[in-house]
Amino acid sequence: MASGSGPPLEVLVVDDNPRFGELAEMFLEDEFEDIAVETATSAGEGERLLNEHDIDCVVSDYQMPERDGIEFLQAVREESPDLPFILMTGNGDETVASRAITAGVTDYIPKEAGSEHYDLLAHRIRNVVERQQAEAAKKARNRRIRRVYERINDGFVALDTEWRLTYMNSHATELLGREREQLLGKELSEVFPGVRETEFYDAATDVVAEQEVIAVEEQVDLIDAWIEARIFPDVDGLSIYFREITGRKERERSLERSRKRYRALVDAAPAAILVTDAESGDIVEANRAAEELLGRSADDLTGENHSAIHPAEDKKLYDSLFRERVDSGSGLVNRHADGSQIYVETAAGDRIPVEITSQVIELEDERLIQSVIRDVVKRS
Repeated sequence: MASGSGPPLEVLVVDDNPRFGELAEMFLEDEFEDIAVETATSAGEGERLLNEHDIDCVVSDYQMPERDGIEFLQAVREESPDLPFILMTGNGDETVASRAITAGVTDYIPKEAGSEHYDLLAHRIRNVVERQQAEAAKKARNRRIRRVYERINDGFVALDTEWRLTYMNSHATELLGREREQLLGKELSEVFPGVRETEFYDAATDVVAEQEVIAVEEQVDLIDAWIEARIFPDVDGLSIYFREITGRKERERSLERSRKRYRALVDAAPAAILVTDAESGDIVEANRAAEELLGRSADDLTGENHSAIHPAEDKKLYDSLFRERVDSGSGLVNRHADGSQIYVETAAGDRIPVEITSQVIELEDERLIQSVIRDVVKRS
């Protein structure tokens, strides 16, 4: 009878008794359509057939002249470490079984006569071949996955459920300044002392508990660098992608220092100044002089559209003027296109004629319009 589909399993039976090989070939091929048999009467002949045929499984007797089954097994293992190999031993010969296991045997069975023996042998053959094929497929899949991980620009490490490092790509070794051999198989806190007191560890713990992806940024003293990590739950632990962001953090700190200095200068300026986002037109900064001119606090003005400081009936005109200032990058505005005066409206409803001098400010992550607003009546 057949088991499954596809080409038959190619089995090499090695026994110095030709009659046993003939019986094995007859019983296995007649009873099991998914098994094809080659026979040999010595280890040397078996090696020759292994070189000439694509064999899926070897079945060998233990007691053979010149070289016994274990010596044959050792020779096979030198060339084919993963080839399924079943050794037939005498009943109760546990010493031979122990030696066979040490030599890397896949399975062993007592050598007996009768059709039941071949039923058992066929069952064992299928089992060991299926296990080997599954293991080979798993290894191939892991190799493909590792090739993918080696091609990505991020560092990547995998942790099992005991927080042991089970895999890391070459980018991870470079970023961490450690070799794989120093880390793999070891618990995280063993190789990174103090990790339990970090935001990263807290985030990883939350990922395990919530089974949700979490991103975290933290300065890692151990490697003297800022790291951005994305932590993913996995069926057997955690997958972590990380990259160094020290340069980005330094730029952010520098930009923040520049912004603080700029805010201080704007706030201290005697003229009214509004800073507006060039894309949205929303006010992002207002100094004290602007608060006094408009009768509104900076908190109240922030987030309002730029047109909120002008009379409502002229909104379209002011929008047009604002876009002109954005496109030109700078300019002095004190009249509409029709020659009428530009006004701002205070919180009390007073209309004040003004001139507006604008300048575009290009920052790393945003484009702003700085507008200096002067009361033309007070100036005159």
